Amino acid sequence: ISSQGVHAAHPAQRWSAMAEGPEDDPDEDPVTKRRKVRLRGYDWYRSINSPRYVCAPMVVQSELAFRMLCREYGTELCYTPMIHGRLFAEDPKYRVRNFSTVPEDRPLIAQFCGDDPHVLLESARLLEDRVDAVDLNCGCPQRIAKRGHYGAFLLEEPEIICSVVRSWDQGLSVPGLVKMRKVPDLQATLNLAQQLEQAGASLLTVHGRTKEDKGHSVGAPDWAAVAAVKRHVSIPVLANGGIETFEDVERCLAETGCDGVMSAEGLLENPALFSGRHVPQDDMVRRYLELAKQHQEPDSVKMAKTHCFQFLHASLSAMDSAAELRGQLGQSKSLEQISAVAEEVAKRRLAEGLPERGWYRRHRNRANPEQEQAPAEES
Repeated sequence: ISSQGVHAAHPAQRWSAMAEGPEDDPDEDPVTKRRKVRLRGYDWYRSINSPRYVCAPMVVQSELAFRMLCREYGTELCYTPMIHGRLFAEDPKYRVRNFSTVPEDRPLIAQFCGDDPHVLLESARLLEDRVDAVDLNCGCPQRIAKRGHYGAFLLEEPEIICSVVRSWDQGLSVPGLVKMRKVPDLQATLNLAQQLEQAGASLLTVHGRTKEDKGHSVGAPDWAAVAAVKRHVSIPVLANGGIETFEDVERCLAETGCDGVMSAEGLLENPALFSGRHVPQDDMVRRYLELAKQHQEPDSVKMAKTHCFQFLHASLSAMDSAAELRGQLGQSKSLEQISAVAEEVAKRRLAEGLPERGWYRRHRNRANPEQEQAPAEES
């Protein structure tokens, strides 16, 4: 199968036939008509300008201000933080705290977690007119995902994932996507990818690690497995995992043949990653805090503290006054207080000649420093 081809029985052709055929019902409601004519697969991907540089969905970290910062430095597509499907459907307060956007925040994908197709369809319908697609989280390897029966733990039950994808495919005006990890058996990974395509997924993001590869045990991602998925489906595929520098981006695209690269932790430390140029870390922190003030959300201070701990990790780990400044940052109760700490860090870093970055590699295996390793992405 060509990486750009389309199966004869692929759902995209069925939608096109329905849209172009003469048998449309003039009395059909507008929502149903819109769902029939929506773009899918590569047609949809081209409609959002075929993005190559993608910001991953990250719990409480790919929020609006951070997305807008990444977009200023070359990111072409952003995902929302992971949204809990059931809570989003049931709780208006949860919706306010967990989804925010502006017209300039496009293209945008909303990522959901959950295992109930009906609930996830209800949740997706609440914001389908404000995003370009919705995505199912099948990548989170954390214990909370196991307890909640979502994320990478659904990979053991492909029928559930396919059921959600079919539900979205039949019930939404925007495409349904899936973010997944590889499973230990390559053929099983390929089978799942093809099943998801046949169920109606318009794009797959494939993380080249299993759910067991995380934290201090993380190793280099298996880009060969990602490349194999790309060869075996005819929808766009994004590669995820092991992206620290722009050189990694270029190498990943060359080795996998994927349509784009998604980064999480690389962007969390360096939001200018996809620009391919060096931007001083202090300038990045200042611009982020400006955007956080411009796009305030209920948890803006909490999110800003998290981001600044990541932006400033190298300095806060090495400078003489690290403990004092970490404490001040942790106790900050406003964006202004966070900004004051960041400026003090910048001044002392310059005085002590400390490196700007180091957070991405905090999980490197010190017992085997020659082994290429990087931390797992968030989901």
